[in-house]
Amino acid sequence: MKTIEQRLQLIEDQLEIGQLRAHYCHLLDERRWDAFVALFTPDGVFEGLEAVSGHDALRTFFSERVPKLAEDFWHFCTNGTVEIDGNVATGRISMEYLSVTDGVSFVSAGHYDDVMRRVDGRWRFASRRITFYFLSPLSEGWAGRPFPGRAPAARAAE
Repeated sequence: MKTIEQRLQLIEDQLEIGQLRAHYCHLLDERRWDAFVALFTPDGVFEGLEAVSGHDALRTFFSERVPKLAEDFWHFCTNGTVEIDGNVATGRISMEYLSVTDGVSFVSAGHYDDVMRRVDGRWRFASRRITFYFLSPLSEGWAGRPFPGRAPAARAAE
């Protein structure tokens, strides 16, 4: 059985990881690049539209490439899971992404798969991989429209 101290540490770690994930959304949406990049370990990796590693590459990707894809964007994350093993944590969190590109509103959803590491007493992303399920103009709805490059989900036999 775990001691009260071990159980308390687990709760504190879970809460800090929840804050890390929330700060990611807020800082990205506010385009506060220095604070955003600091959420990653120095060798941190983001895999999504591209794979980038390290603070300099992360800053360049998010401050130059991402804003070219959308005039504005908002991230909403929920249903986070986390497994903690010492100074390493893994988990998945669902994401809804709203954006505007060329004056058109888009809706999309997906999830992040995270590996987080405790560095100097603070949890940071060691890697974050995003998987989109769909991307669609809001006016067209999203049903049956997979994200570009992603195959539609198989339907159950009738």
